[in-house]
Amino acid sequence: MSRFRAEPAELFVPRRGAVPLDAPPRAGAALDICVSDALARYWILDCPAGLASAHELDLYAAECFAAIFGEDPGRWVIRYDPDPASRAWLACALPATVAVDLPRQAAERGWRPRRIQPRFVRAYNRHCRRLERTAAFCLAEADSTTIGLIVDGLWRNVRVHPPLDRSKADFATLLRRDCRQAGLSGACPRPVVVGPLAEVAAA
Repeated sequence: MSRFRAEPAELFVPRRGAVPLDAPPRAGAALDICVSDALARYWILDCPAGLASAHELDLYAAECFAAIFGEDPGRWVIRYDPDPASRAWLACALPATVAVDLPRQAAERGWRPRRIQPRFVRAYNRHCRRLERTAAFCLAEADSTTIGLIVDGLWRNVRVHPPLDRSKADFATLLRRDCRQAGLSGACPRPVVVGPLAEVAAA
């Protein structure tokens, strides 16, 4: 038996949502699912004091999602990062057809689904250690541009825009708009841009 563990296969779910699901190379092969940010919904969850349980927090997150996006939270899977040192948490929702149905279909075909993440979350997890406490982290992909604002180590805003090569506004303009929406005065945080269209942001 090999002592080397096989790397998980990766399945990307594009903005249209539909994706072909091939059979695994062997039964039980690990599968990571990465979802386009064009399908995700991001917001900052400002948590009030006095919530007595994780269930109450889940209900509160669902209420916030419905109020912000005007959609039925029952059709979405909502996740948030419960940082005990902060009252402002990054929250994300993915369509249940992607977050629930797709892993189930993969398991039925013989895959072992390991994790499902939107692209921005995956990129942030890879780069967060090199970010300053105040930064504008941007993932510039071919199908979307996602900008997250972090001030003094706290999330202030996350927005998904069209891809930079098809946007009517340049990156600097998008960043200024996001900073204004987040209520940030003065200069915008220093941007850190990653992804295949990062060079477009620097142009």
